[in-house]
Amino acid sequence: MEKRDITFIIPYFGATPRWMPVFLKSCHANPDFTFLILSDVMPEGRRKNVKVVRMTLADLKVLASERLDMPVSLESPYKICDLRPAFGIIFEDYLKTSSFWGTCDVDMILGNIRNFFPDELLQNYDVVTAKREYLIGHFTLFRNIEKINRLFMQSADYRKIFWSPRSFAFDECNFLWWKLLAGESILETRSQIDSMSHVVSRLAAAGEIRAYFESHVLEQDKWDEQGDLEALSETLVWERGMLRDACTGREYLSFHFHFLKKEPSFAIPAWTRIPGRFYISEKGFFRKEPTRLPEFEALF
Repeated sequence: MEKRDITFIIPYFGATPRWMPVFLKSCHANPDFTFLILSDVMPEGRRKNVKVVRMTLADLKVLASERLDMPVSLESPYKICDLRPAFGIIFEDYLKTSSFWGTCDVDMILGNIRNFFPDELLQNYDVVTAKREYLIGHFTLFRNIEKINRLFMQSADYRKIFWSPRSFAFDECNFLWWKLLAGESILETRSQIDSMSHVVSRLAAAGEIRAYFESHVLEQDKWDEQGDLEALSETLVWERGMLRDACTGREYLSFHFHFLKKEPSFAIPAWTRIPGRFYISEKGFFRKEPTRLPEFEALF
Protein backbone atom coordinates (compact mmCIF):
# COMPACT_ATOMS: atom_id res chain seq x y z
CA MET A 1 0.00 0.00 0.00
CA GLU A 2 1.33 3.43 -0.95
CA LYS A 3 2.06 5.62 2.05
CA ARG A 4 0.41 9.02 1.74
CA ASP A 5 0.09 10.57 5.18
CA ILE A 6 2.56 12.96 6.76
CA THR A 7 2.52 12.79 10.54
CA PHE A 8 4.01 15.22 13.04
CA ILE A 9 4.81 13.59 16.39
CA ILE A 10 4.42 15.88 19.40
CA PRO A 11 4.99 14.53 22.93
CA TYR A 12 3.84 17.20 25.37
CA PHE A 13 3.61 16.55 29.10
CA GLY A 14 2.39 18.75 31.90
CA ALA A 15 -0.05 21.65 31.97
CA THR A 16 -1.47 22.66 28.61
CA PRO A 17 -0.05 26.08 27.67
CA ARG A 18 -2.38 29.04 27.22
CA TRP A 19 -1.60 29.29 23.51
CA MET A 20 -2.42 25.64 22.72
CA PRO A 21 -5.88 26.42 21.21
CA VAL A 22 -4.27 28.86 18.77
CA PHE A 23 -1.61 26.34 17.80
CA LEU A 24 -4.29 23.70 17.24
CA LYS A 25 -6.26 26.12 15.07
CA SER A 26 -3.22 26.42 12.81
CA CYS A 27 -2.88 22.63 12.75
CA HIS A 28 -6.52 22.20 11.69
CA ALA A 29 -5.87 24.58 8.79
CA ASN A 30 -3.38 22.02 7.38
CA PRO A 31 -5.69 19.06 6.69
CA ASP A 32 -3.12 17.18 4.60
CA PHE A 33 -1.05 16.59 7.74
CA THR A 34 -1.74 14.57 10.86
CA PHE A 35 -0.63 15.91 14.24
CA LEU A 36 -0.13 13.12 16.77
CA ILE A 37 0.05 14.53 20.30
CA LEU A 38 1.14 12.31 23.20
CA SER A 39 -0.13 13.92 26.40
CA ASP A 40 -0.83 13.13 30.03
CA VAL A 41 -3.42 15.90 30.42
CA MET A 42 -5.18 16.54 27.10
CA PRO A 43 -8.39 14.57 26.41
CA GLU A 44 -7.72 11.49 24.32
CA GLY A 45 -9.36 11.31 20.91
CA ARG A 46 -9.34 12.85 17.47
CA ARG A 47 -10.60 16.21 16.24
CA LYS A 48 -10.11 16.75 12.53
CA ASN A 49 -6.44 16.04 11.82
CA VAL A 50 -5.22 16.22 15.43
CA LYS A 51 -5.06 12.93 17.33
CA VAL A 52 -4.32 12.86 21.06
CA VAL A 53 -3.04 9.65 22.65
CA ARG A 54 -2.85 9.29 26.40
CA MET A 55 0.75 8.79 27.50
CA THR A 56 2.93 9.84 30.41
CA LEU A 57 6.60 10.69 30.41
CA ALA A 58 7.25 7.41 32.22
CA ASP A 59 5.30 5.54 29.52
CA LEU A 60 7.42 7.16 26.83
CA LYS A 61 10.61 6.19 28.64
CA VAL A 62 9.51 2.55 28.74
CA LEU A 63 8.42 2.59 25.09
CA ALA A 64 11.64 4.23 23.90
CA SER A 65 13.79 1.78 25.87
CA GLU A 66 11.89 -1.18 24.42
CA ARG A 67 11.93 0.03 20.82
CA LEU A 68 15.57 1.10 20.88
CA ASP A 69 16.62 -1.96 22.87
CA MET A 70 18.73 0.08 25.28
CA PRO A 71 18.31 2.05 28.50
CA VAL A 72 17.04 5.59 27.89
CA SER A 73 17.29 8.51 30.29
CA LEU A 74 14.10 10.55 30.29
CA GLU A 75 13.63 12.33 33.59
CA SER A 76 12.34 15.64 32.20
CA PRO A 77 10.27 16.65 29.17
CA TYR A 78 13.11 18.76 27.74
CA LYS A 79 15.19 15.63 27.28
CA ILE A 80 12.63 14.43 24.69
CA CYS A 81 14.39 16.67 22.14
CA ASP A 82 17.35 14.29 22.17
CA LEU A 83 15.03 11.39 21.32
CA ARG A 84 13.32 13.09 18.39
CA PRO A 85 15.63 11.64 15.71
CA ALA A 86 14.52 8.14 16.81
CA PHE A 87 10.77 8.84 16.61
CA GLY A 88 10.50 6.84 13.40
CA ILE A 89 11.37 3.73 15.38
CA ILE A 90 9.81 4.62 18.72
CA PHE A 91 6.41 5.49 17.19
CA GLU A 92 6.53 3.05 14.31
CA ASP A 93 3.08 1.67 15.12
CA TYR A 94 1.52 5.09 14.49
CA LEU A 95 3.26 5.58 11.14
CA LYS A 96 2.07 2.62 9.08
CA THR A 97 0.50 4.82 6.40
CA SER A 98 2.89 7.77 6.65
CA SER A 99 5.28 8.68 3.86
CA PHE A 100 7.04 11.16 6.14
CA TRP A 101 7.06 11.81 9.86
CA GLY A 102 8.10 15.06 11.43
CA THR A 103 8.83 16.97 14.59
CA CYS A 104 7.46 20.34 15.66
CA ASP A 105 6.82 22.38 18.78
CA VAL A 106 3.61 23.81 20.17
CA ASP A 107 4.98 27.33 20.86
CA MET A 108 4.43 28.26 17.23
CA ILE A 109 1.77 29.20 14.72
CA LEU A 110 1.76 27.30 11.45
CA GLY A 111 1.02 28.84 8.10
CA ASN A 112 0.16 26.89 4.95
CA ILE A 113 2.65 24.01 4.95
CA ARG A 114 1.78 22.86 1.43
CA ASN A 115 2.72 26.23 -0.02
CA PHE A 116 6.29 25.48 1.05
CA PHE A 117 6.42 21.70 0.86
CA PRO A 118 4.27 20.35 -1.99
CA ASP A 119 4.52 16.70 -2.99
CA GLU A 120 6.67 17.70 -5.95
CA LEU A 121 9.36 18.94 -3.57
CA LEU A 122 9.06 16.21 -0.96
CA GLN A 123 9.47 13.40 -3.47
CA ASN A 124 13.00 14.66 -4.15
CA TYR A 125 14.26 14.65 -0.54
CA ASP A 126 14.76 12.31 2.39
CA VAL A 127 15.16 14.95 5.10
CA VAL A 128 13.52 18.37 4.94
CA THR A 129 14.06 21.19 7.41
CA ALA A 130 12.88 24.79 7.49
CA LYS A 131 16.16 26.47 8.41
CA ARG A 132 19.13 26.95 6.12
CA GLU A 133 21.86 26.53 8.73
CA TYR A 134 20.81 23.44 10.71
CA LEU A 135 17.98 21.01 11.40
CA ILE A 136 15.31 22.56 13.57
CA GLY A 137 13.28 20.59 16.07
CA HIS A 138 10.23 22.76 15.47
CA PHE A 139 9.96 21.75 11.81
CA THR A 140 11.85 18.83 10.29
CA LEU A 141 10.49 15.98 8.18
CA PHE A 142 12.02 12.53 7.67
CA ARG A 143 11.10 10.06 4.95
CA ASN A 144 9.49 7.07 6.65
CA ILE A 145 11.82 4.33 5.44
CA GLU A 146 14.21 2.19 7.45
CA LYS A 147 17.38 3.88 6.22
CA ILE A 148 16.19 7.34 7.23
CA ASN A 149 14.50 6.19 10.44
CA ARG A 150 17.89 4.84 11.52
CA LEU A 151 19.93 7.88 10.50
CA PHE A 152 20.53 8.76 14.15
CA MET A 153 22.60 5.59 14.43
CA GLN A 154 25.14 7.22 12.09
CA SER A 155 26.09 9.45 15.00
CA ALA A 156 29.06 8.13 16.93
CA ASP A 157 27.47 9.47 20.12
CA TYR A 158 23.82 8.45 20.00
CA ARG A 159 24.09 5.78 22.71
CA LYS A 160 25.87 8.16 25.07
CA ILE A 161 23.23 10.80 24.37
CA PHE A 162 20.28 8.50 25.03
CA TRP A 163 21.86 7.12 28.21
CA SER A 164 22.78 10.50 29.67
CA PRO A 165 20.35 12.66 31.70
CA ARG A 166 22.01 15.73 30.15
CA SER A 167 20.40 17.47 27.19
CA PHE A 168 22.54 17.79 24.06
CA ALA A 169 20.15 19.31 21.48
CA PHE A 170 20.89 16.18 19.47
CA ASP A 171 17.92 16.77 17.18
CA GLU A 172 19.41 20.09 16.12
CA CYS A 173 23.07 21.08 16.37
CA ASN A 174 24.31 20.65 19.95
CA PHE A 175 23.69 24.31 20.90
CA LEU A 176 25.77 25.68 18.01
CA TRP A 177 22.86 27.84 16.82
CA TRP A 178 24.52 31.23 17.07
CA LYS A 179 27.79 30.14 15.48
CA LEU A 180 25.98 28.58 12.55
CA LEU A 181 23.69 31.59 12.12
CA ALA A 182 26.85 33.74 12.06
CA GLY A 183 28.07 31.79 9.03
CA GLU A 184 30.18 28.94 10.39
CA SER A 185 29.84 25.58 8.66
CA ILE A 186 28.34 22.73 10.69
CA LEU A 187 31.01 20.38 9.35
CA GLU A 188 33.83 22.71 10.38
CA THR A 189 32.63 23.71 13.84
CA ARG A 190 33.75 21.93 16.98
CA SER A 191 30.98 20.23 18.89
CA GLN A 192 30.55 18.16 22.05
CA ILE A 193 28.68 15.49 20.15
CA ASP A 194 27.91 14.37 16.61
CA SER A 195 24.45 15.93 16.27
CA MET A 196 21.78 15.20 13.67
CA SER A 197 22.74 18.36 11.78
CA HIS A 198 26.25 16.94 11.52
CA VAL A 199 24.96 13.52 10.43
CA VAL A 200 22.55 14.81 7.80
CA SER A 201 24.93 17.42 6.41
CA ARG A 202 27.76 14.89 6.20
CA LEU A 203 25.70 12.20 4.46
CA ALA A 204 24.10 14.71 2.10
CA ALA A 205 27.53 16.04 1.11
CA ALA A 206 28.62 12.46 0.39
CA GLY A 207 25.55 11.88 -1.78
CA GLU A 208 24.16 9.16 0.50
CA ILE A 209 20.91 10.99 1.29
CA ARG A 210 19.00 13.95 -0.14
CA ALA A 211 18.53 16.83 2.28
CA TYR A 212 16.72 20.15 1.97
CA PHE A 213 17.85 23.12 4.10
CA GLU A 214 16.02 26.39 3.49
CA SER A 215 14.74 29.11 5.83
CA HIS A 216 10.96 29.49 5.83
CA VAL A 217 10.27 30.20 9.50
CA LEU A 218 10.18 33.42 11.43
CA GLU A 219 11.73 33.51 14.90
CA GLN A 220 14.03 35.72 16.91
CA ASP A 221 17.46 34.57 15.82
CA LYS A 222 19.55 37.74 15.53
CA TRP A 223 21.55 39.88 17.95
CA ASP A 224 21.81 43.66 17.92
CA GLU A 225 25.01 45.71 18.19
CA GLN A 226 24.75 45.69 22.00
CA GLY A 227 24.68 41.91 22.09
CA ASP A 228 21.00 41.68 22.95
CA LEU A 229 18.43 39.56 21.17
CA GLU A 230 16.72 41.64 18.50
CA ALA A 231 13.08 42.41 19.15
CA LEU A 232 10.43 41.15 16.78
CA SER A 233 9.78 44.02 14.38
CA GLU A 234 7.18 42.30 12.20
CA THR A 235 3.43 42.31 12.63
CA LEU A 236 1.97 39.08 11.31
CA VAL A 237 -1.53 38.21 10.22
CA TRP A 238 -2.95 34.68 10.18
CA GLU A 239 -5.99 34.19 7.99
CA ARG A 240 -7.51 31.10 6.39
CA GLY A 241 -4.42 29.09 7.23
CA MET A 242 -1.92 31.50 5.73
CA LEU A 243 0.66 33.41 7.78
CA ARG A 244 1.93 36.67 6.33
CA ASP A 245 3.82 39.80 7.22
CA ALA A 246 1.04 42.36 7.45
CA CYS A 247 3.19 45.08 5.87
CA THR A 248 5.10 43.33 3.10
CA GLY A 249 2.84 40.36 2.41
CA ARG A 250 5.73 37.93 2.73
CA GLU A 251 4.44 34.48 3.58
CA TYR A 252 5.96 32.32 6.32
CA LEU A 253 5.74 28.63 7.06
CA SER A 254 5.51 29.35 10.79
CA PHE A 255 6.19 31.80 13.57
CA HIS A 256 8.13 30.38 16.51
CA PHE A 257 7.60 32.53 19.62
CA HIS A 258 9.91 30.54 21.91
CA PHE A 259 11.44 33.67 23.50
CA LEU A 260 8.41 35.93 23.46
CA LYS A 261 6.23 33.45 25.36
CA LYS A 262 8.41 34.10 28.42
CA GLU A 263 7.79 37.86 28.34
CA PRO A 264 5.09 39.10 30.76
CA SER A 265 4.13 41.74 28.18
CA PHE A 266 3.35 39.11 25.51
CA ALA A 267 -0.45 38.88 25.55
CA ILE A 268 -2.06 35.48 25.07
CA PRO A 269 -5.83 36.02 25.21
CA ALA A 270 -8.20 33.37 26.57
CA TRP A 271 -10.31 33.21 23.42
CA THR A 272 -13.31 30.89 23.77
CA ARG A 273 -13.45 30.76 19.98
CA ILE A 274 -10.30 31.29 17.92
CA PRO A 275 -10.98 33.94 15.28
CA GLY A 276 -10.47 33.09 11.63
CA ARG A 277 -8.18 36.07 11.35
CA PHE A 278 -5.82 37.37 14.01
CA TYR A 279 -2.61 39.34 14.35
CA ILE A 280 0.66 38.67 16.13
CA SER A 281 3.28 41.20 17.19
CA GLU A 282 5.91 41.42 19.90
CA LYS A 283 3.03 42.39 22.21
CA GLY A 284 1.07 39.19 21.66
CA PHE A 285 -2.05 37.97 19.83
CA PHE A 286 -4.85 40.35 18.81
CA ARG A 287 -8.17 40.18 17.00
CA LYS A 288 -7.65 43.54 15.34
CA GLU A 289 -4.79 45.02 13.43
CA PRO A 290 -2.48 46.80 15.95
CA THR A 291 -1.79 49.70 13.56
CA ARG A 292 -3.49 50.59 10.33
CA LEU A 293 -1.53 49.40 7.28
CA PRO A 294 -3.20 50.74 4.11
CA GLU A 295 -1.40 48.34 1.72
CA PHE A 296 -2.53 45.29 3.67
CA GLU A 297 -6.09 44.99 2.36
CA ALA A 298 -4.88 44.41 -1.19
CA LEU A 299 -3.22 41.18 -0.14
CA PHE A 300 -6.46 39.28 0.32
